[in-house]
Amino acid sequence: MSALLELKSVSKSFGPTLALNALDFDLLPGEVHALVGENGAGKSTALGLIYGVIAPDNGQVEIEGNRQSFRSTSDAQAAGVSCVFQELSLAGGLTVAENIFAGHPRQRFGVVNWKRLQADAAALLSEFELNLDVRKTVDSLPVSARQVVEIAKALSLEAKILLLDEPTSALAPDEVESLFGIVRKLKERGIGVIYVSHHLSEIFRISDRITVMRDGQKVATHRTSETTEKEVVSQMVGRLATARQERAPREIGAAVFQARDLSLTGIFDDVSFDVRAGEIVGLAGLLGSRSKLIARAVAGLLPAASGRMSLCGRAYAPRSLREGIAAGAAFVPEERKTEGLFLDETNLGNLAAANLGAFSRRGLFQRKVAARATERAIDQLEVKTSGPEQTTGALSGGNQQKILLAKWLETQPRLLVLNEPTKGVDIGAKRKIHEELERCAKDGMAILLASSDFPELLGICDRILVVRDGRIVGETDPQNFNEDDLLSVASGAQQLPALVHEGADS
Repeated sequence: MSALLELKSVSKSFGPTLALNALDFDLLPGEVHALVGENGAGKSTALGLIYGVIAPDNGQVEIEGNRQSFRSTSDAQAAGVSCVFQELSLAGGLTVAENIFAGHPRQRFGVVNWKRLQADAAALLSEFELNLDVRKTVDSLPVSARQVVEIAKALSLEAKILLLDEPTSALAPDEVESLFGIVRKLKERGIGVIYVSHHLSEIFRISDRITVMRDGQKVATHRTSETTEKEVVSQMVGRLATARQERAPREIGAAVFQARDLSLTGIFDDVSFDVRAGEIVGLAGLLGSRSKLIARAVAGLLPAASGRMSLCGRAYAPRSLREGIAAGAAFVPEERKTEGLFLDETNLGNLAAANLGAFSRRGLFQRKVAARATERAIDQLEVKTSGPEQTTGALSGGNQQKILLAKWLETQPRLLVLNEPTKGVDIGAKRKIHEELERCAKDGMAILLASSDFPELLGICDRILVVRDGRIVGETDPQNFNEDDLLSVASGAQQLPALVHEGADS
């Protein structure tokens, strides 16, 4: 079978940095070819070359045997290449139909034919069995529907090659299944898909081949059915991947945090649970479960209307994040770029931002003290950076996430609340973040972790609370539970015993 796409000995440098080094890669019709590697491996650069964002220094790009010299994304689209980026490029204020045909509207004599525009958009979406009102604005849709609109937009350009960059980063497990159904339909139509994801479990379920990259080079290409996650991880990181070690036992102490009967109309209802010293408690739920809203309520960002909480034995009712910090809590938000970090600020500035009092004396900021603290955090979390004065926005996603975690750990909280702490980071960064959370728990910190990454919850948590429709519907023991079981409970197909709280009447 002839290749749809070939990269032949493609190289690209940015100043002294060699981002791609003689990369060979090919994509067949009707194939899902996964591209994997740690942050900095060259995946994004490869996608940029294929999509016309950047031009190679050496080598060539061929589509169906024809050499290409893309000068822009428009050139790539004209050649049949479309891309769905991790951060969707839709215009929230425009309708579904307008987004799908943005840049090439249905017109007659220079006037947009709105009736045809909407009919064509509806027809395209119907191929994915999605019944959407194409007159609705995109910002009124859930994330999963927006993802489909983005794919429909790409296909409206009659794409033969589709690049999917971290397509499930904002999706719940049940929505991932819907996306996979769409990808399979694309395969049936002969469309070649390049799939980039940090989630190896997804890669092994949806891909036909896997190409592993490291330091700008291709390490290997495998048929997915003929390799293993262990082999792929070893090739990604450049060393033997060992089985996950059993966690060292931690001493679990008394309850640091308690919630009883928390309710907020239309959001959550009758929420009660404890988090003890040295314990990592997970909140698991599908999209719409509101598990992450419960975490925000605990941090003070979404105060409950009724119920009560206590932190370190004292009544705790924060009406803002600032009040939560003052009481001994800290919150790592899901969106590091919009909620967690000042991307134009330095690592030092970000680390100090949540704890300025600790770095001030008589009203003056002690920069040297903050620099030493930042250097310690960089070493502890193995942040790849030139130092405290480097701009955080210049770091990779995984290293930004480490700075975000370090920022909140610098406040020395008794309760650490996290929403999706490893979203969009590579396997190496993910492991380091998990190691740091383990260390914090071992030192007696109470940790509440909300995540849609069920393997993450099963791998790091001591207990998992399952949330559905704003209620905690049960508690699981990660040692005796698997991902399928957790998905079954979260969806309501399986029931768990109700929780019994020690001191519930106290």
